[in-house]
Amino acid sequence: MKVHLRVFVEIRNLGKAMNALTDAGITGFYILEYKGMSPQDWKGFSIKEDPESAIKMIKDHAKNAMLICSVVDEEKVDEIVKMVREALMGEKYTILEVPIRRIIISDGKN
Repeated sequence: MKVHLRVFVEIRNLGKAMNALTDAGITGFYILEYKGMSPQDWKGFSIKEDPESAIKMIKDHAKNAMLICSVVDEEKVDEIVKMVREALMGEKYTILEVPIRRIIISDGKN
């Protein structure tokens, strides 16, 4: 089975995480930049329900972060996670493993 491995890191740790993933043998990845907040960061916040207020609060208080994603073989996940954890020891990060039931790739001709 394949796994969609997602590693959330602070921007300053992007290079460390990418190097660890590459050293662990991933063959490709994609990266998304986002603004995020941990539950500790928004504790005590009350957000008005209009979209403008929510967007302003995120822009004002959320931190820039990166999401590195890769599709890997399930049997390789533990070793990859171990290497990422070692590389990011003492840093803030989140790793998600999402099982993939199916992958459909189109060449655009069908």
